[in-house]
Amino acid sequence: MAARHARTRRPSAARTAAPAPCRGGARALTRPGTRSAAALPPAPTLLGIVTCRADFEELRRDGGTEYTGYAEYLADIEELLGRLREAGGVVRGRAFHPADLVDFCRRQGLSLADPQSHTVYTADPDAEDEWVLYEGEPLAEFTARLARARERGLVHRRLATMLAETAEAAATGGEFPEELLQTAYTQGADALRRVLIGAGQGRFRLVCSLRTPEGPVEAWADLLLEADGGGTVLRIEEADLDLLCSLLCTGFALAMPGGVVLSGMCRTRGSVAWGWELDDGGFAPRNAADVLLDLSVPAVSWIAVCLPGAESAPGFALGEISLN
Repeated sequence: MAARHARTRRPSAARTAAPAPCRGGARALTRPGTRSAAALPPAPTLLGIVTCRADFEELRRDGGTEYTGYAEYLADIEELLGRLREAGGVVRGRAFHPADLVDFCRRQGLSLADPQSHTVYTADPDAEDEWVLYEGEPLAEFTARLARARERGLVHRRLATMLAETAEAAATGGEFPEELLQTAYTQGADALRRVLIGAGQGRFRLVCSLRTPEGPVEAWADLLLEADGGGTVLRIEEADLDLLCSLLCTGFALAMPGGVVLSGMCRTRGSVAWGWELDDGGFAPRNAADVLLDLSVPAVSWIAVCLPGAESAPGFALGEISLN
């Protein structure tokens, strides 16, 4: 099996992003028609885009936008994206979320009422993993990608905080020891590879979770295992793969309890649902139905589409799966 899912990049205690490749963040909460085409920001451009009606209504109630309707807002965003693309510019977007804005301004000591604070929030380099390149797809697809990138970014930052708040990090000035992270990353990536190799070819959904006193920390992804040149290869969004490996790395580094569920349609076994427990530095088989009890409602709802007709069962023993 090609080891495409074994990333060489490792998560660090502080996900310090490179300087923002975009010159600034445009809130895109005022009407683009009020500006001349010549006044549009030069390429590359980073736009903060509201991705759902509920967020838009919250902004409207708080006076954060002059638009009165979400459909009108989206129509203008679509027009703006088209104009920027036609001008030959590179356009990226970030999900503009009211609660994230409030938290950012509080941490940075910025005024929530100042429009410039919105721009600084959008272009925050520490949230670079939430920036999504616009490739000309329909706006609904683009906003869905933005929302998903935000979800991943929130989990990444929560994992980084968990590592930074440990005694090991305190002893080294807030950075979790790199050697321990390297070992944990290898353990997590190898365990994930064994899960996928043992599953066989098919289309699956995977959820990995760590249990904390504040609630589960979760990563999930759609994936396809298919034949390729006599072997099996993994098809998965790279950002999803990065998040899965980061979560497992954190779990192994901190010896945290957690669970894994892999469910879907296997080419040879039919409908399947396997479970594992993160226990004592490894994956121990556990009934998938029991693992589901420890997951959040959104995670269970997301993976439930694969469960009808599947027999919930403990996962296979990973020690029996060869990585060669």
